Amino acid sequence: MIQTTIVGFGDSITFGYGVSKKVTYTRRLESFLPQCYPSVNWKIENSGVNGDTTREALQRIQKDVFNYHPNIVFILFGSNDSSLSEYQYRTPYEYEKNLCSIVEQIQCHNNHTGLHHCHPIAVLITPPPVIDTDFLPFNTTDRIKKYGDIVKKVAEQYQCPLIDFFSVLKYDAEEEFSTLFQQDGVHLSERGYDYLYDSIFSAITRIVDRNGILK
Repeated sequence: MIQTTIVGFGDSITFGYGVSKKVTYTRRLESFLPQCYPSVNWKIENSGVNGDTTREALQRIQKDVFNYHPNIVFILFGSNDSSLSEYQYRTPYEYEKNLCSIVEQIQCHNNHTGLHHCHPIAVLITPPPVIDTDFLPFNTTDRIKKYGDIVKKVAEQYQCPLIDFFSVLKYDAEEEFSTLFQQDGVHLSERGYDYLYDSIFSAITRIVDRNGILK
């Protein structure tokens, strides 16, 4: 049986701040991937940390990503990097540099699994928009969009699969936008996680064939 390991690498959006663990996309993948790909032994790891930016991500990438010998890594940072909070703000220049380093390290890592030439597939995800309110005034949708554009640039540069989650929530789910977030207008509600899970599952179907082999 093929073993395929997926790591969700990110901040509180990946971790699942404010919601039950069963709502997170990693827990849902754990439940549903074996039903869709029964010939694969799936291992799913949630390496999301509340409050993290790409700077902290680089400091923990060995422990929280490579130690799991991943085949696919979903990378979702930017909600904190783009924040004007004193302790979290990372300039667009640093954000891009850190993101490039994360992708390079993942693509060059030898996971010794024999799949995809023993190199993990890095999948980049644009950070979600926010509801612009005075409750958390450190960030705006316009600021996050600029960081999302950097994600798109890096994905093109390194030929990574891209999930434009910003556009999914901002445009595809426009009619129910206010229901996609918790009271703070930043963290996803259960409905918001429905969209994140659907986007990630769809990406997996483009990466893994019907027999569970990485394309």
